[in-house]
Amino acid sequence: MGIPFRFIQCGDLHLGAPFRYLKSFGRSLDEAMMRATYGSFQNIVNLAIRQRVAAVLITGDVYDGADHPLEAEMHFVRACESLAKEHIPVYVVQGNHDPADSWKRHMPLPDNVHICAADQVDRFSLMVRGQEVAGIYGRSISSDTQYEDLASDIHPLRSDSFSIALVHGTVGSHEGHDKTGPCSMDALRRIPIQYWAFGHIHKRQILSEQPHIVYAGNTQGLHRGESGPKGCYVVDVSSRGTVEVHFHETNAIRFAEDTIDLGQVQSVVEMLEMLRHKKEMLRKPGMSILLTLRLTGEGALSEVASDNTVRAAWIEEAQAEESGKHGVYIIGIECDTFSSEKQGAAPGMVSDYVKALDAMDIGGDSLLKIVTERPEWKRLGMYSQLVTDDMVESAYEKARREGIRLLQGNEYED
Repeated sequence: MGIPFRFIQCGDLHLGAPFRYLKSFGRSLDEAMMRATYGSFQNIVNLAIRQRVAAVLITGDVYDGADHPLEAEMHFVRACESLAKEHIPVYVVQGNHDPADSWKRHMPLPDNVHICAADQVDRFSLMVRGQEVAGIYGRSISSDTQYEDLASDIHPLRSDSFSIALVHGTVGSHEGHDKTGPCSMDALRRIPIQYWAFGHIHKRQILSEQPHIVYAGNTQGLHRGESGPKGCYVVDVSSRGTVEVHFHETNAIRFAEDTIDLGQVQSVVEMLEMLRHKKEMLRKPGMSILLTLRLTGEGALSEVASDNTVRAAWIEEAQAEESGKHGVYIIGIECDTFSSEKQGAAPGMVSDYVKALDAMDIGGDSLLKIVTERPEWKRLGMYSQLVTDDMVESAYEKARREGIRLLQGNEYED
């Protein structure tokens, strides 16, 4: 019988990362967005202290890049010092955004922070009340192009009462992410590790419970493609070695998505009331939420809603109702009001345009393949990993609708 213990698994903090695709929403919210990654990690520190955890495990990408601002380093060090005062150790593997060969520390780290080496697997003893309760294993990413399977190098001691592995890498296949430190489920199951703590994929997920193979996801969404609660896992290990995993939201700002059926809205007044309703359904004290809405179906407002300037006016009015940095801000309203039936009945060039697109049958993997083969793709650099199938598909549909709108003509043609 061992001693029960508790730890936090988090990763992909991306401290100092900028928010992307956002215009200004006012000084107070702009400042909150710039500091959101710092706030989310501070929330984890506060949670660790409240929950009296035995350790905080960080599965890579503490910083957003090798050239991270000194301010990001300062926040990390100060947060770890807060944990040191509570005698909570921090165990870290470096990721592809902050690999070992480029992480330049200007500020000394407190003694409670343990960073795994990149040239070998490190082992640390996790102690509770003077007794070892687990062996913690990990190996850091050495460069931003790490294609070696690091997990297979981890071999726990037979004497471990419980073993935990920290890995920044890709288990199996994940669309939209490069295969950093690739490994397979079968390979992981052959290694006698009871808990695999993974980072790199920003979506939290429990891939297996025997053994536990867990992605905590990132702690703070950085763009609207990363919607929903973000945070960390609090993990309880019983005296018998059984594991319970509990998610805790830590993001300072949450991205959200929702839909409005135009068939249920009869007037602009009803539309504005619907926007208010959507905001109130999401409102959460002490948190700002950035909401993207998609208009679907057909109704009395379909033609009006297809006008970009009208939707921009709705957004502006909805934002004007918010005050202070904590609120629900609509950052986008996208319109899917062109039904295939209407498109097929379009006359002349519009009909030919739609038929040509339908004949090409572009979508799925073929669409993403077309995009990645374009010369402009290389300009994205490391940000290319943020592009998902859904994002490409959404862009294609918007381009399709915009083409129809332009071919239909308007009174302001050049």
